[in-house]
Formats: sequence, structure tokens, C-alpha cells
Amino acid sequence: MIYGAIDIGTGSVLCLAAERSDDEAWHELISESVITSLGAGTEMNSSVALESQGRTIAAVVDYVQRLKALGAGHISLVGTSALRRAENREEFIERVRCETGLSVEVISGEEEGRLTFWGATQGLLTRARPVVVMDVGGGSSELVFGRAASGRAPASPNIGVSIPIGALALTDRFISAYPISTGESYQLKKEIDEALCTEEVRTLVESANRASERPLLVGVGGSATTLVAMRDELDPYVPSRVHLSSVTRSVLHKHIERLGAMSLDRRHRVVGLPKGRAPVIDAGLSILHAIMNLFGADSMTVSDRGLRHGIIIRDASRL
Repeated sequence: MIYGAIDIGTGSVLCLAAERSDDEAWHELISESVITSLGAGTEMNSSVALESQGRTIAAVVDYVQRLKALGAGHISLVGTSALRRAENREEFIERVRCETGLSVEVISGEEEGRLTFWGATQGLLTRARPVVVMDVGGGSSELVFGRAASGRAPASPNIGVSIPIGALALTDRFISAYPISTGESYQLKKEIDEALCTEEVRTLVESANRASERPLLVGVGGSATTLVAMRDELDPYVPSRVHLSSVTRSVLHKHIERLGAMSLDRRHRVVGLPKGRAPVIDAGLSILHAIMNLFGADSMTVSDRGLRHGIIIRDASRL
């Protein structure tokens, strides 16, 4: 059976269609995303704007139609941070239901982290080992520590934290112009450091540090994958060339410094940086850098997989 998953995120809508073969391997038929900025402005206003709703619903409708045309036997629509916070989420959910006939499942940050861990680590390793998955989203970031199994065996997340900082949300709050001023850059990084300085995060870091071997740090989400695309000058984006790439902390820092000095127009000419992500990439990369510092990690492995893959793994186990 073909499974479909649509991840309705704060910044992007992501679609995955996959079919499981007789040997239990998954084969991707569609894997696409589009930036719709559903959560734009929600840091200042707790409701999702009609214009943002319209862009996002149009993307969802298009993906649902394509999944149905493909013959998907099961389709899940999942909402995350922007819809968790939005006072008018029921209005959005009803509009999607009227357009597609499907309901949107709004999941908690903890569930988002668990499913992302499953998706990001499935088939990642040739042997079982501790893993920390860091998923930087538009409205929140999920940090999950657990043990990834080898091959196609299910992963086991031990502890997860949903942190209320994301690339789009932080950009709305702290960045007003490009190039970014020294003052705004300082305030952005200060907010990130403070958000990571909680008892929950400390407990997760301590648990990871007590593991039998040093955990593998895995970066998930548009900020991490875009970093690889910029480093390798990928145009168009090629998932297979990004997935499982290793990126050092020094390369990440160089991109933060380089982009921070650029105007928005100059950013639009950077190979590998989508136009819609150009305004928010600084915040996303800064979150990744702060988390790497937290673990004392010199590098991370980037996964092109994530929540949408975890949704399909979950759905397949239920049906």
C-alpha cells in the first residue's frame, strides 16, 4: 500500500509518498516541500493570518490531489508548532477539511520529536548506537536523545524536549533588516542560549553524555539541509547528495558570519539557498550552532528525512 504524509509546518509544507516492498524496505514516490510561512507574524499575533492560511491550504490541496492520483491508500495531515499556538487553528482545520475531506492532526511537541526521531534514524546506521536528533523548525525546535537501531529495526527515543524557538519565529522577533546589525545578532543568540538553558535540556544533555559511547548528532530540517546545499552549491537540490552528509561546526559558523553580512538581494544569489528561506536562515543556523556547542560537538550528520517519514512509519504500524 502507498502511504502519504503531509507535514504542515510553521515555515513549510512537506509531502511524502512511500510504498513498502515485500522485503520491508520503503521506496519514496514523492518527496517535496514548499515554503508557505504559515506561522509568519504569529509571534506578534496569536492567530494565523488569512493570507498565510491561503498559501498553505493551496499547497496542502495540491499535495492531497497528487497523493490520491498516485493511489495512496492512507493519507495523514499533521500540523505542528504554528497550529499548536494559533487561536484560530480550528478555522484553518475546517477550511482544510472542506477542501480535501481530510482532518488535520495537530500533534504535541513531544510527539513531533518522537516521530522525527523515528523518521530521521530509520536506516541511518549499520549498527545500533546512541543518537541525538536536533530538528530546527519554523516555530519550535525538537531535541531527542535515544538509541537508533541498525538496519530497519525501530529506533528507541529515550528523552525528548520541545524548545519554543524556531527559525521563522525568531526572525520575526529579532531581525528587522539585512545585513543584520550587531545588536540584533547579539539579541538573537542571547535568546537562543536562554531557551536552551532549562532543566529539561540539561537533563537530556547529561543523559546523552552518560551514554556508553559518544552520541551521533543528527541535524534535521530545512536549516540543516540548506547548509549542505549551500556548502556544496547544489542547484537544484538533490536529496541523495544531502542525506547523511557531515558538516563541521567551523563550516556552520563561517556560513552564519558570511550570510549575516549580506543584504537580502545578495542572499538571493547564493547557490543552494532558496529565496523563501533566505530571510530566516540566520536564526536556523544559529540554533544548530548553539546546540552543537551544548554537546561540544565538532560535527553533525545531516538527515534529509524527518517528521513526514516518522508519520508513515507510525501509520504503517497501525494498519
